[in-house]
Amino acid sequence: MNDVEWKSLMLNSPERGRRALIDQYGSLVYAIVLNKLKHTAGREDIEDCVSDVFVEIFKSIGDYNTSNGSLKGYISIIAKRTAIDTYRRLVNYHGKHISIDEGEEDSIISDDFSVEDNIEKKSARELLWQKIRSLGEPDKTIIIQQFFYDKSAEEISKLVSMTTAAVHKRSIRARQYLKKILIQEI
Repeated sequence: MNDVEWKSLMLNSPERGRRALIDQYGSLVYAIVLNKLKHTAGREDIEDCVSDVFVEIFKSIGDYNTSNGSLKGYISIIAKRTAIDTYRRLVNYHGKHISIDEGEEDSIISDDFSVEDNIEKKSARELLWQKIRSLGEPDKTIIIQQFFYDKSAEEISKLVSMTTAAVHKRSIRARQYLKKILIQEI
């Protein structure tokens, strides 16, 4: 979906436009935020920051004009600025600062590091993420909320307007389906 199509979708159906934006640029935003906060923030802070980025995008979307640049660039700038603000807030709150040099020392590769294993794990994670995203709704939302955001079945049931028992059932079926597909793929 290009920028003009997305802008049109936002005008006609804001909810679908927001969903399309998150689906298309969620990984980019997460990567930018993770890059800025990886040595300072925990998983929850990073996820909160990603959410804050999208809230900021949706609040300021009226300011976005397709003639001023690409939507990807606009989103990247908001993600970077929001991550920097979060970094500053965390540093002020916790009273700790990690310099770039210290961060690099922490990432020195250990002797038991295997490039092949790392590549295999990364490709397996990418395959899993691809298969989860290919699930239909509400299964995709249930699995993502359950395993990536640690939400309970009760919390998810409110998000997808289903009973808790239905969420449990859909989760079990989706996991069985994913297991079957991943076994065939691998």
